Amino acid sequence: MSNPVAPEPLVRLLGLCKTFGAQCALDQVSLDIYPGEGVALLGANGAGKSTLVRILSGALAADAGELWVDGQRQRFTSPLSARRVGIVAVHQSLDDAIAPGLSVAENLLLDELGQPDADFLLNRKSLLHRAEAIAAGLGLDLPLQYPVERLGRADRQLLVLARAFALQPRLLILDEPTAALPEADAERLLGLIDSQRARGVAILYISQRLSDLQRVTNRAIVLQDGRLTGDLNTRHLPSAAYTLFGDIAENPSVAPDQALPVPFLERFTRAGFIRNRAEGRAVQAQVAGLGSSVAPADVLPSGKTERT
Repeated sequence: MSNPVAPEPLVRLLGLCKTFGAQCALDQVSLDIYPGEGVALLGANGAGKSTLVRILSGALAADAGELWVDGQRQRFTSPLSARRVGIVAVHQSLDDAIAPGLSVAENLLLDELGQPDADFLLNRKSLLHRAEAIAAGLGLDLPLQYPVERLGRADRQLLVLARAFALQPRLLILDEPTAALPEADAERLLGLIDSQRARGVAILYISQRLSDLQRVTNRAIVLQDGRLTGDLNTRHLPSAAYTLFGDIAENPSVAPDQALPVPFLERFTRAGFIRNRAEGRAVQAQVAGLGSSVAPADVLPSGKTERT
């Protein structure tokens, strides 16, 4: 009888290193992530989690080491280059990933509309039809014709996640996606993540909710001072997490809904919808600075880079 063939990793990291001045953020980190796998990324503040996510998602270059996707070595120069091979990150700051002044439908298609060759003169009916098809495929009921400012926090989170899924990711990186959501809304979002894992999408998940980690992940990796120090089954997570990080809250405080600012599209109609090429170019400029491209590392007042 022949031996079963071991699965090939979707993503392989070999000896990743990153320093900021005298600080070592990542030190020889090696890791395999497989299709359909849920991996929890654990570590105290300053452990290197954000640095690892930025490198994986193309926002930051490693100083040394290798990153492979599907058996091919990659050198990401931007988040766009990471998305082209199926790595998409959804970050904790929702408002940085949404374009106020546009409709929910346009925000759902924002990555497409932000491309240099985007067709901004699509009529409203065609745009809504495409957005409806994406939402229906994910089982979401979003008010696509509304201005995005009218969405509550839970629906904004679902919108950002649906936009990521519309890119058909192969590895989805999620940073505290349920942290500010009440339990019922968090369950809706987790159900959407479950459906994507069932389709073979790998998930790298950062959260302080133990129930989330046990639901979404089957394996947890631990970073300490930039080094990978643990790789354990999620069923062993509660005691390990308590030992490493102290009392992790199961029910974090829920932030109230906040109105979204409208910093650059005030001349648009309140219902959004791009009307001409000039407005289209304004959207492209805004998309280039949104959180979908991953914010750079935080800089301390002294000018030193904060290691996360």
